[in-house]
Amino acid sequence: MPPRRSAAAHDARIEGVFSRVDTMTLEDCPIEPGWVRAGQPHARAATHAMARDGLASTHLWECSAGAFAWRFSVEETVLILDGEVRVTSPGGQVRTLRAGDVGHFPAHTTWLWEVDRHVRKIAFCRREVPWPLRLATRALDRLLERARALRPAGGAWRRPGRDAGMSSSP
Repeated sequence: MPPRRSAAAHDARIEGVFSRVDTMTLEDCPIEPGWVRAGQPHARAATHAMARDGLASTHLWECSAGAFAWRFSVEETVLILDGEVRVTSPGGQVRTLRAGDVGHFPAHTTWLWEVDRHVRKIAFCRREVPWPLRLATRALDRLLERARALRPAGGAWRRPGRDAGMSSSP
């Protein structure tokens, strides 16, 4: 028998997770010392939500002044809430992100982040699924789509042949 989920975990799974960023408790989230290029950036973060399968999560993150090479181990989309940051892509393209801007950072890339004063962001993170599992998932999705086509909305399952007026007896 699987372990019982706590009431809180059950509620979050069904009801969702909702927070105000100004009330979330941020904890120290040190930047790897070898990544720091200038200054003494101090980062803090809080996890807002984690998907049931562990492949997606949402975080609040902020950082003080400094420059660092950030290595993205997961795909990350950010929404800048406050402050600004200059980001330099692996190819050398520089962009400045300010409050209200959205950016996407591919997994397995390293970007230079330069924070002049302060930046605060919401990060939407997604782990990559290995390609064999992606192919299997796509195949399963196609099978489920075909199965759904056999069942009318709100109705019972139809059986090809039998329910189409054909007899299965000789």
